[in-house]
Amino acid sequence: MKVPDRFNYAEVYLTFKCGLGCDYCINKFGGLEKRTELTGKEWIKHLNNLDINIPITLGGGEPTKHPDFFEIVQGVKHPIDLLTNLQFDIEKFIKKVNPNKFSKSDKQFYHPIRISYHAQRMDKERTIADAKRLQNAGFNVGLFGIRHPHVINDNMEMAFLSAKAGVPFYEKDFLGKVDGRTYGFYKYPEGLSGEKKPVLCRTRELLVAPDGNIFRCHRDLYLNERPVGDIKDKEIKDIFRPCGNFGDCNPCDLKLKTNKYLESVECQVEIK
Repeated sequence: MKVPDRFNYAEVYLTFKCGLGCDYCINKFGGLEKRTELTGKEWIKHLNNLDINIPITLGGGEPTKHPDFFEIVQGVKHPIDLLTNLQFDIEKFIKKVNPNKFSKSDKQFYHPIRISYHAQRMDKERTIADAKRLQNAGFNVGLFGIRHPHVINDNMEMAFLSAKAGVPFYEKDFLGKVDGRTYGFYKYPEGLSGEKKPVLCRTRELLVAPDGNIFRCHRDLYLNERPVGDIKDKEIKDIFRPCGNFGDCNPCDLKLKTNKYLESVECQVEIK
């Protein structure tokens, strides 16, 4: 499959299993963990057939919960990134994974292994210690705390402890509503209004579900609605598609974000 050059990001959701259960999880929709999963051999075959000029991000859920995770990392020929909550055997990871499998960048603040810190479920000292062990083993890691209004003090303490340990820590915008207030910065805020209307929508991201289906947005991905292709296809079209669900969008699709070069602010979707 030729991935359009205009695409800014590619994420493969190996599994939706996680184990943390944060109450603000943006992935939390009914039945996510019951989704069929491709095997490691299937992922390797189809990912290696991609004609793509950006790293392939392994995500979830928690991607390391896929039973063939290490086989996939070792077998995929493209540079990869990893989104993780670090709830795995660190020593096993260090022994089985070569740091050179991960993407490289001349941008100081780009980290191919991005560790989500969730104050509700993760111990600060253990998280920093595990991140430091990976760092010492040659992996380029960054810790990212969610700027949820209920964990502001936790993130401040985490930033202080991380700085002392020499592990980079950043905050990411919390996306969604808390106590009636909407948090986050959006290009199309009306997409969160709850009032549906028809639009034309074009994505700049490749989003692949655990079963190999390709979706144009996170809303459809999590709800398993209207796939626009499959990882086995020869082509994914870079076109505007009609959508009647604008107003019921997932915040991830509408947020303002940096591009793959960390040089500008963009949005995953373009809406007409």
